[in-house]
Amino acid sequence: MALSEKQELEIIETFAFYAEAYHKKDNLALARICSPDVIGFGSGPDEVFQGKNEFLVGVARDFKQAKSVYLGFPAMSINGEGRIAWVTCWSEFSAIIGDNQLRMLGRMTAVLKNTGRAWRFEQIHFSMPYEGQDAGQSFPGGTSGK
Repeated sequence: MALSEKQELEIIETFAFYAEAYHKKDNLALARICSPDVIGFGSGPDEVFQGKNEFLVGVARDFKQAKSVYLGFPAMSINGEGRIAWVTCWSEFSAIIGDNQLRMLGRMTAVLKNTGRAWRFEQIHFSMPYEGQDAGQSFPGGTSGK
């Protein structure tokens, strides 16, 4: 059974809540929308987490290093069945780090589970396209095969 329109709207609202909590640097709010067993990856080589506590430690590091941070999800694709949803979306970060303005356009995938009261993140993966790989190429340094 596919997700209903109501369920999709609830998921969109969950992502909006995530973005607002991130902007407010509110770890407690983020904790409320993550499963105790949430797993995933951030964009950095050391950003690997297993469990809510590890996720929140990583997010706290983000908050400490940024004077301000904004997060948006400008395009989202939602699929699912029953109590499980999987989402792919573009992620836009804008942050002030020291005296520098930083903008990152990344990609996020997530798996959410409906607890009966709310949607909770079970898996999160944030990545950025590899800049060493040209558009149209399957591998870095590749050629078109001509």
